[in-house]
Amino acid sequence: MLKKIAFASSDGIFINQHFGYADMFYIYEFNESKKNFLFIEKRRFIRDFYNNLGHNIDNLEKVYNLLKDCNGIFINKIGISVSKYLIQKGFRIFEINAKIKDVLEAVIEQNK
Repeated sequence: MLKKIAFASSDGIFINQHFGYADMFYIYEFNESKKNFLFIEKRRFIRDFYNNLGHNIDNLEKVYNLLKDCNGIFINKIGISVSKYLIQKGFRIFEINAKIKDVLEAVIEQNK
């Protein structure tokens, strides 16, 4: 089950950012006693655009360190090579265009 999830979002409502440009991640954690997800925090990612619009190993390591306590990342769009890199680091990657609230409800429903 996904216990801690990062959503790439510019507004905290929609999963609307491409990984290569994402600068804000909204973090939710599953609350065992209430059987729901609670918003924990916003995490800002300041990307080095000097090298390949943020698709360099330094940026990948920085985003890994920013999100390493999460086991799932929901993103609007992500490239195959970057997705493979993050999966190798232990993340589950989901490419979707939806509301954060709807995804959280679906994750809870699937894990009943």
